[in-house]
Parts: sequence; structure tokens; C-alpha cells
Amino acid sequence: MIKPSMGLERHGDIFTCETPADIVILVDGSYSIGLKNFETVKSFLGSFVGSFMVGSNQTHIGLVQYSRDPWIEWHLNAYSTKEAVINAVKNLFLKGGSTNTGRALMHILKNSFKAESGSRPDVPKFVILITDGKSSDDALSPAQRLRDAGIELFAIGVKDADEKELRAITSPPEETHMYSVADFDVMISIVEELNRSVCERVSELSREISVNIHTCETPAIADIVILVDRSWSIGRLNFKTVRSFLGMFVRAFAVGSEQTRIGLVLYSKDSWTEWHLNSHSTKGAVIDAIKRLAYKGGNTLTGRALMHILENSFKSESGSRPDVPKIVILITDGKSQDDVLAPAQRLRDAGIELFAIGGKNADENVLRAIASPPEETHVYSVADFTFMLDIIIEGLTRSVCKRISELSKEISDAQSDAPSDLLTSEDTPRRFCVTRPVNL
Repeated sequence: MIKPSMGLERHGDIFTCETPADIVILVDGSYSIGLKNFETVKSFLGSFVGSFMVGSNQTHIGLVQYSRDPWIEWHLNAYSTKEAVINAVKNLFLKGGSTNTGRALMHILKNSFKAESGSRPDVPKFVILITDGKSSDDALSPAQRLRDAGIELFAIGVKDADEKELRAITSPPEETHMYSVADFDVMISIVEELNRSVCERVSELSREISVNIHTCETPAIADIVILVDRSWSIGRLNFKTVRSFLGMFVRAFAVGSEQTRIGLVLYSKDSWTEWHLNSHSTKGAVIDAIKRLAYKGGNTLTGRALMHILENSFKSESGSRPDVPKIVILITDGKSQDDVLAPAQRLRDAGIELFAIGGKNADENVLRAIASPPEETHVYSVADFTFMLDIIIEGLTRSVCKRISELSKEISDAQSDAPSDLLTSEDTPRRFCVTRPVNL
């Protein structure tokens, strides 16, 4: 496995991204760009490429140009030095045509991230789209398919680009993944910010890839609601780590409307459902929603949050199913300011399994009282949230997966033990009888 390095480093006035990635640049080459503006795009691309360590064991950069049809200018494994890529950029010619961004995105999905094209299984994968117009075809479905495949999308829109469309194409959050400028002449002003955002995301994803995650392969499915503390004690930096942790957790499960469903509740002083169990039907959509989670702060009322879940999350209208295991995973780093024991007991009495993860300021005794037994598999504690990815993720996914399998078997056994030979009388307004035949 290629190990992540230090990430973004400054060398003089130039930032260099030292962590390996597979990056495919998608360039709009339609008529609306024009020859002069296309030269500006090429200068922009040269500056972008200049910030990466390009090499066979470092970052690979491919490029696709598109208008009505897409065509691969070069694959990820075509050039093994930064200079060679920059020279290839200088030799690009504008093709012209209409703007079919959706077709181009599908072309990348089917062709660019293959082993024979130079893509590697153990490095982050990115698409950087540059366009100046609204797509003439559907771009949203192909973009979602790319994101579902674990490919991170950034977009730069110039002049007449549709910002709403760009938001729907890019990976969240849009503050770091979508860029818009009024004119090609000012494109260069965003290159350093783009480079920094891409490189920071490369480093984050590299760390996630390097962490050992247990993949849940049981055929059993579950309804899982994640309860996340976003009070002041967490802090913005730790909340960012929590988002990475949640993304890794979700990747371990087969997520889908007929598979495991995942909902999420955030809380501080108040509790609110970010999304219900039936809100997202693909793993990629859940991960995208996690990336959009915003930090706000507030007090820590965990008891109220647990009651919110009991009253709202495991309802049929929220997507909960009657015949699958139900699990709550609490992530907090503070001591609750209200009673948590009674709400936790009510959840457990309702047949809901509780796991608890605490960081720094969390009270371990309270975590033990909240979680279902045994505490060795249901309670996790770290002194610092930065250790969550390294210390907790594999053990948690393994324990949750095992418990899903066990609970599913218990449900199945209980259903098979139920009497199947009951006889019912005619239903009348005043009388209804159920009897079971007696073998003499």
C-alpha cells in the first residue's frame, strides 16, 4: 500500500501536495470557451499540476476533454513526471462542440479509473471539472454514480456555468469543492485555494484508506441510527474527525433500501433528525450527507437526544422495519447536563441495542450506563478524537456487525417458535376468538 505522506508543504511561495492521488481533470472544450479562454484554462491547469508530486509511485494525473463527445487526452499512467504532464497541457487543442457534461462524467466512470488506465486501488480518486456552460444533458445521475464509487468531485465554473448544477455535481461540502468565477481572466486567483482544498482532502482520504476497517459481510441487515454530539465541547476540528469516522463506519456496511439503513440525529441543547432511515438509499448518498454535516455548538443534553430517537427514529414512517435489528450508536465528548439513564433504559427495553463512544471529557461511567452490555464490545473511549480513526473504527464495526448477525438470528428464531396452527373464529363487533388445536 502507498502510505500517505505529510500532505501540503510550502516550498518558497509554492504549495506542494506530497500525498499520492489519482486525479482526472475534465475540461470543457465546447465552442463557448473560445480559443483565447482555452489558453487561460491551460495556464490554470499548468499551475494546478505544478502543486503535485507527479510520478509512478506518487500522484497520477489524467485528462479528458469534452464537448458533445468526450475523449481521453491521456490516461493516468501516460506520464510519469510533472514536466511531462505540464508539456501535455501546453499541447492541448480546443475541439469545439456542444456541452454534454453528463456523457463526459460517465465516460470517466467507465474508462479512467481502471487498472489498465493507471488507477490504483489504494489511493484517493478525484475528478476536477472545469466548465463555462450549463450541460446539455443530465449530469446529476452520472455525478452521483461517480460519488457512489468513492470518487471525489470538484468543480470550477466560469462565466455562464450553472452554479446550481455545479453544486449538485460536486462532492460536499460545497465551500471546499465548488469554485465559481465571473471571467476566465480571474481563474488563476482561485488556483492556490483549489490546490489546498484538493490536497487536504487527499490527505484525509489517504489516512482513511490506510486505516484497517472491518467490512461487515453478514447477510443480516439492520436499522442503525447514529447520534452525534455537536456541542461546544466537541470543537470544529474534532467534529471534522467525527465526520471522517462516520464515513469510514458507513463504508463497512451494505447500505440500501433493502439492506442496512442508516439515519442520523445531531444534538446539543436540542435534538434534530438530520435524515431518517429511509432518506438515503445508497451508501454514497449517506456518505455525501455526512460530509455536509455542519458544526454549531451548544450544551450537551444527551438524555433529551435519546428520547428524541425513541419517539421519532424507529417508526415505520421514518423507515424502520419490524423484523430487523435496531441499533443506536452514540458519539459524545462531554458529560450530559440531563438524565441519560432513564431514556437509555427505555431504548433498551424497546429492544434497541446501544453502543457508546466517548472522547476526552466524556464520563466513562455514564457511557457504561447508557450502552447495552457487555461493555467490552459496546463502550469505546479515547483521550483525544484524533485517535478515533486508528483505535476505535475496526473494533466498533466488527462488534456492530457481529451483534447484527446475532440479533437477526434471535429475531428469526423467535418468529419460527411462534405457533402457526392457530384457528380464528368469525370476527364480530363483540367477539373474536383464537384457539389452538389440541392433539389427543
